[in-house]
Amino acid sequence: MLFIFFFQKSPFAWTTPEKSITSRRVSEDQTHHNDNATTVAPMSVEPKSGISATLILSVVVALLVGFMIAMNLNQKKKVDQTDLYAAQAELASRTATVNAERARQGLPPLEGVGTDSPEQIAARLTKDAATLANFSDRFRSLLTEKDTIIADKNANLLVSEQARQALSSQLGKLQNQLEKALADGAGSESLRAQLNEARNNASMMQERLASYSNRPTQEDMAMAKARIAELEAQLAAKNAVPPPPAPRKLFAESVNELYPMAHGLFQGLNELEDKADLEISAAYNRFATQYRASFLKEIRFPTGSSQLNPADKLALGDALNNLPEGAMILVVGYASTTGAADSNRQLSSDRATTVASNVEMAKSGNQVVQAVFLGQTKRFSSRIPERNQVCEVWQINPQ
Repeated sequence: MLFIFFFQKSPFAWTTPEKSITSRRVSEDQTHHNDNATTVAPMSVEPKSGISATLILSVVVALLVGFMIAMNLNQKKKVDQTDLYAAQAELASRTATVNAERARQGLPPLEGVGTDSPEQIAARLTKDAATLANFSDRFRSLLTEKDTIIADKNANLLVSEQARQALSSQLGKLQNQLEKALADGAGSESLRAQLNEARNNASMMQERLASYSNRPTQEDMAMAKARIAELEAQLAAKNAVPPPPAPRKLFAESVNELYPMAHGLFQGLNELEDKADLEISAAYNRFATQYRASFLKEIRFPTGSSQLNPADKLALGDALNNLPEGAMILVVGYASTTGAADSNRQLSSDRATTVASNVEMAKSGNQVVQAVFLGQTKRFSSRIPERNQVCEVWQINPQ
């Protein structure tokens, strides 16, 4: 547009070559022949007024075109700035949302969003990914620890529940014994009341006799005295403390300290060492008729231990249900051949004594309990020593 405007302003615009040459010649002649003239005006060209109108029209058109272009540019600039503000607002909103999520995950907020280079953004994303991976590993580790703790708590809870059930069973037995003792005491009170009543009756009879002029007969006095003696004897029998039972040893160190009904079973078990499995199985079946003995329970122990866990105590209590009155419980302790023989003998005796003590507390009748040991053995397994770390509980029925 500026080029057109310059071209229209030029003095040679819109003239032909012939008119330009004529104008120069005329000017040169007038300058050469007019010696007295101070200045000579150039020769006017006829079409000058037409060129000026064209020039003005071109300028107006150029101004209108420039004005329209400027208006379009200004409008476009306003539209672009509006889009820019909207984009900046959207970027700020999304940045705030991302920073809130990063804060919830423990990550630092994003700063200078939109100004970082791609390398800086990639480095930051790599660092964030490593942090999130670390958090994920720690979270999985915490979940594993939590599962382990829950499993341990569940196992402890199960053992505690089993122990609670065993204690509840023993408590029920003790309550039954207490009720029986209270009932016996109530009978003693009844006899004491009857004795007091008899004494009162005797006093009343004596008072009556004293009021009579004649004395009672010897027969009446004898009957009254006999009744009083009978009631006193009954009361004495109820209130009498039974003599303490003869002391007996829970652990038998030799065959001579065993109850007679256990001699045969102990001897038969002692003879099974180094026997084949079939012979041992046949002997166990034969003991039922030969010694009136039946196998009740086998308790296994960890290496070097003679302690019972709550589950074993509960199982032992269940095995003692429905025992006949007057039966005998014989507990036989064993140890593996691992280690010194003297230590294993002592360990087998400790195991037998521990089990026999628990049987003594758990039984509900008048059964007798005794413990004995057979020391180290390979009877239960010749390849796995731990299977020989056991106690056997036998029931021997009375004749």
